[in-house]
Amino acid sequence: MGEICLLVLAGKPPSAELITWRMEEADYSVAVDGGFLSFREAGLLPDVLIGDLDSLSDEGTFESEFPELEIVHLHEQDTTDFEKALAWISENTGSRRVNILGGLGKRTDHLITNLMIASVADKSLEITFDDDHEWIRRITPQCPLVLRGRKGADLSIIPLCQSTGVGTKGLQWELDCETIGGSRIVGQSNKCKADKVEIQCATGSFFVILEKNYSLQRESPQPSL
Repeated sequence: MGEICLLVLAGKPPSAELITWRMEEADYSVAVDGGFLSFREAGLLPDVLIGDLDSLSDEGTFESEFPELEIVHLHEQDTTDFEKALAWISENTGSRRVNILGGLGKRTDHLITNLMIASVADKSLEITFDDDHEWIRRITPQCPLVLRGRKGADLSIIPLCQSTGVGTKGLQWELDCETIGGSRIVGQSNKCKADKVEIQCATGSFFVILEKNYSLQRESPQPSL
């Protein structure tokens, strides 16, 4: 059904400009519960709406107001709506890249939970969180990162679990087959010293975080593999 899926959660809403741009590049778009409101504010309609819809007071009007919208009701409470959505995407689309908006900010507990869920999701899935101020990409053995055109940008490497064989090229402070996570937490406030930065690992997963400079806030980093 397409390589790229846009997934919008009910966290801090993205700007209309960011969600419009991300939707233009996506092959498939999914709103998770209250994430539907971000689409509606931007005058957009996702392909599917997923969740228990507990944060949408006008749930009953969707089918008549948006007859072309596919609605997937998922009411079980053992997993979060984010987990439900990732599982649904894996089972129903061919997407290998998931760009997530509305997953950062607003509530710290939701942010941490979202990162924890992403850290253990299918390692072959390229997962990126994006908003108007920062960009976060998960790194796994199957999904290394190549960044271009970010010389001088601040970059942090944050592990939530142990990763081995972590290597970088193009950073001010390089990692060479390092083990990170657990008691070995490294990588905060590093810097891109080259126009091409490469980051990879042999096992585990971790996150690369880029804060968007004021002049670049409209432009999310575009990794190339």
